[in-house]
Formats: sequence, structure tokens, C-alpha cells
Amino acid sequence: MMTRKTRRVLMVGAALLLAAGNLWWFTRGHKQPEPDFVLGATLEHVSIAADALPSLPRYDAATGTWSERGQPIRAIGGLVRPYHGGDVVTGQKPKSYLGIAIGASAGPDEIRPIFLDLARAGICDVAVVQDGMTPGPRGDISVVIDHIVSVRDRAGKTVKCEG
Repeated sequence: MMTRKTRRVLMVGAALLLAAGNLWWFTRGHKQPEPDFVLGATLEHVSIAADALPSLPRYDAATGTWSERGQPIRAIGGLVRPYHGGDVVTGQKPKSYLGIAIGASAGPDEIRPIFLDLARAGICDVAVVQDGMTPGPRGDISVVIDHIVSVRDRAGKTVKCEG
């Protein structure tokens, strides 16, 4: 038969064990996986004319080169356009941007090398047009300008976009 003193010692021991388990659980340092790329919202839009869509640069990840209408581009930075938007919507207003085209089914694995190349070139504000987007009634496509904050390279190292 268990005495009152033995029962109390067992209860205090169980309480301490539960408290220690909770302390371990919440302080174990569970690290979240790093994202492939981080984008910041500018909330700014740019209109790209439908007839200009075929001339938007595309990135070939296999060769690591940019092309425009199938012709290689030497310096992607030469295609950056100044941004003439309205009032500042957020603190992150782009001064310039690059409009690019990507495939309709492009996912993070296809987009990461594009953003990595742009981040390394110091081009942080980009308007991405996916194939198949339909122009509006005025014959243009309104695209959000995304701000590239950082991108992970193949080795897992984070490359910050500074431009």
C-alpha cells in the first residue's frame, strides 16, 4: 500500500518530468527550412503592351544566358527600365524594373535560377509575365513588380539582392 508521502513524491516527480519535457519541446531550436527565394511586395504595377510580350527577355537555366526573341543578350542590365509610377503605396517603391517572360507552368525550381542571376546582377525589381496571360481591354497586361530580397544558390548559400 502506498503512503501519502510516497504518492506526493511520485506526483511531484511526474509534474517535474512534464515541466522538463515541455521546456525541452519549446526550446529545442527547431529550425525552419530556408525558402528558395524571398520576395518583398512593392504593390506597384506596370502595364506591358501585348505587342511587346514577344520581346521580353527569357532566361535559359541550362546555359545560364538571357535571350530576346531567340537572340542572346550580353548584359541583362541594359534592359532595365525606369519606373514612373504614381503615389508611393509602400516604403519599397522601385526606381527601375526589368520585365521578363517565363513559361506558363514555371514553378519555384525554374524561377529560382532566374532570380539568382538577377540578384547577382543587382537587379532586384522585376515584373514577371507568364506565357498565356491575356491582355486587358486596352491591349496591355498589368503585372506586379516584385522585389527580390534574397535567393539561395545551389550550395544553399543565401545571396542578397543589393541593387
